[in-house]
Amino acid sequence: MQPASRTALATICLLFLINNVALGSAYLRTSGSELTLSTNPASAVIKVGANATINLSVEGGEGSGTVCFSEQGFPSSGFILAYLPQCAPMKQGTSAGQLIVEATPAAAPQNFTAAILATLGNQTASAPLTITVVPAIPAWIPWLGILLFFLVIAVALFVNPRKSRAKEK
Repeated sequence: MQPASRTALATICLLFLINNVALGSAYLRTSGSELTLSTNPASAVIKVGANATINLSVEGGEGSGTVCFSEQGFPSSGFILAYLPQCAPMKQGTSAGQLIVEATPAAAPQNFTAAILATLGNQTASAPLTITVVPAIPAWIPWLGILLFFLVIAVALFVNPRKSRAKEK
């Protein structure tokens, strides 16, 4: 390949790269009128019978009003969700709240991602929330109990019991 061709090709690639970076940064910019929701933390590990607190932050939105929180994607049973508050006023383009997620004893160990929604008028923003439910007790504890049970049965079957001295007299 000729040096002039290499230079022309490198220039075209560089211009293409700069153009895509400029377009990409335009998509990353958000205007003040766009409603955005963020969760902190974005994922939680909850033991069965325990709960986790997720902080919710809403920014942007057109005008003022009340932001209401909701969710999609949680299993139909095994969880109790509480928003503090359920609806909050927008103050200077921001609002905040908390979501308390409790994994009841009916919750099976699992991993799923749900969507947390914030609605202001006709605008809706969503943020993913990954929940991992783990058993309340470690899995090795029940297995240890089962092993001890069979060990006691084996000892009772294969070890000769001693005769008491009271019966010999």
